Amino acid sequence: MRLLKKNKSGISLLDLATSLTIICFLIWIFGGIIGILSKTSRETTLRYQLSNLRMMLMLYKELNGQYPLDLEALLKADYRVSKSDRPVLSENFSVSLKQDAKGGLLDAFGNRLYYDPRKGVILSQTKGYNNW
Repeated sequence: MRLLKKNKSGISLLDLATSLTIICFLIWIFGGIIGILSKTSRETTLRYQLSNLRMMLMLYKELNGQYPLDLEALLKADYRVSKSDRPVLSENFSVSLKQDAKGGLLDAFGNRLYYDPRKGVILSQTKGYNNW
């Protein structure tokens, strides 16, 4: 019974194997939980982004009579009902959106947003979320 024989430090090989198995199991469980929470938070962020961009798009069309040519024009537009009024939207939302190297807006999953200026449609290009 060499596995159960304690060495000079007082720990047997069976104790060490059991401890490592328990630690690996806990890492596996908590890793899965963190992965699920991460995905859920990205989905929530994507819903928030799409909702805000679509509201900005409706406001832009209401104030200007047509949809913007691209998303950059949508974000840089001046949203005032009249020239003396304060802006309806602040720049905080547009700052929080990430851009890729070409200047395209990215969704919460890091994929580009799709925009059709003829229909006024903004969609995510992330697989599984393209119909949100």
